Amino acid sequence: MLKFLTAILILLFIWWRVSRWLEVRRRRARGEDISYEVRIKGYRPITILSVIFLILYGGYVVWYLLTEHLGLL
Repeated sequence: MLKFLTAILILLFIWWRVSRWLEVRRRRARGEDISYEVRIKGYRPITILSVIFLILYGGYVVWYLLTEHLGLL
């Protein structure tokens, strides 16, 4: 199941990047100025994706250690 969640997250991130790239391309075609200064308020999407991966895999490692090696769960 963790493989499917990872695949879904990666596909969503790729979709977001492609849609952003297409938006910038359309705006350039219209002649709008595209500045690359960071104007994102809050966390960037790659940061959120990284935190989600850390939580997923960190939780899996803790669960694996508790069940397989210590026999607690």
